[in-house]
Amino acid sequence: MRLGISSWSYHRTIETGKLDQIGWIEKSAKELKLDGVEILDIHFPQTDEKYLRNLKKLCTDLRLDIYILSATSNFGKATDEERREELKKLKNWIDVGYYLGVPIVRYFAGVPTPDRDVSESWSELIKLTKEAVDYSSSKGIVLALENHHGFIKTSEDVFKLTQGISSDWFKLCLDLGNYKDLYVSIEKTIDLSAIVHAKMYGADGNGIERKLDYNKIFDILKNSNYNGWLSIEYEGEAEEGTTIPECVKYLRKMIQKYE
Repeated sequence: MRLGISSWSYHRTIETGKLDQIGWIEKSAKELKLDGVEILDIHFPQTDEKYLRNLKKLCTDLRLDIYILSATSNFGKATDEERREELKKLKNWIDVGYYLGVPIVRYFAGVPTPDRDVSESWSELIKLTKEAVDYSSSKGIVLALENHHGFIKTSEDVFKLTQGISSDWFKLCLDLGNYKDLYVSIEKTIDLSAIVHAKMYGADGNGIERKLDYNKIFDILKNSNYNGWLSIEYEGEAEEGTTIPECVKYLRKMIQKYE
């Protein structure tokens, strides 16, 4: 397994202007000494060709893989016009990912509008996702659904969408902290996963992740022969700059333990 980090881990520091995207990438390489980075759409200050070219070169110079670009989308919006706009936005981020050479783009199914018919909402979700997968596959990019509330609460929802899409270019971005039933659905969907979000909330006094049972999680990963990326997604309340290095240290130990 390889260890990387999502820019969401530093979202508070980035949003307050204390760290920009370039500074975060340099920190990931030079201080955290990680293997790669997951870049969120919301953390791009711009996407013109000059900026993207320099960003790609920086990661190459720092020997960092950009292993996934994570787009924010919501195919549960109320009107067809709004949903088509979400698809257009996702395609634009797939184009950015293509330029950067990423193998995977993450997307959200979104949150269904409460007053819409459930079957109609799901039908639209499947239809729009198919279009997005057709587009991403034409670029040689896997589209990865994140289990992120809304439509996707358990493994049953993942299977429902996966069966509706029926494409080898459609996979899962498995977030370890988002399923309602946690380990039950993690175990059921690990084999569909192109990447794993290693959700972290911070360590307790003994240096052990305080909310998730990573021994149980690594048992699942090992039993499935998962050998992909673990992308750290810190969502704890403690200060990011001091806590995240401890999260990196903890996960490195866990990887070594289960190798």
